[in-house]
Amino acid sequence: MCNLYLVDDDQDVLDSLKWMLEGMGYAPQTFTNASCFLTQVDLHLPGIAILDIQMPGVDGIELLQQIKQQDSPLSVIMLTGHGTISMAVQALQHGAIDFLEKPADGDKLQALMKKASLMSLDAYQHKEKASSVAQRISSLTPREQQVMHAVLAGKLNKVIAAELNIAQRTIELHRQKVMQKMQVNNVAELAYLMAITKP
Repeated sequence: MCNLYLVDDDQDVLDSLKWMLEGMGYAPQTFTNASCFLTQVDLHLPGIAILDIQMPGVDGIELLQQIKQQDSPLSVIMLTGHGTISMAVQALQHGAIDFLEKPADGDKLQALMKKASLMSLDAYQHKEKASSVAQRISSLTPREQQVMHAVLAGKLNKVIAAELNIAQRTIELHRQKVMQKMQVNNVAELAYLMAITKP
């Protein structure tokens, strides 16, 4: 189960929301402002953050923007006591997955939690895969990277050899090395891996 964070400057709201979520089997951590949340939470791990929009200092929208700027896999749900359509639109544009009005409806919140949890875990796994692929790419020499990109462009060994002005046998050796270092068996697998690294 994902980590769950509640950020609201109203302690009564925090307490009632925490009680409701604990009844659903979650173990939320609560924060009364954005700075406490930012100093105590690892934004690189999967989780769900339920943020109040209107807070003194850094408000919910600003906090949402900071979370997204960190390329965090956290799923964010916005909460407001007096929401407007423009606020909801703004929150969704900045990457919130939904917008709830206080007091939160338990059934709607429960369904949303499941969705948010899956989205966060997916985002985290994608980031982990992309990071692993990036490490493999960084292990390639500049020449191996040249060969890899030429192979991905569908060029034959003899064409790559002519373009780089080196022997075809050397290209074959580079190509083998690329496949080993990238941990793939063929060009299709290599193309799939490279696609993972694209945002």
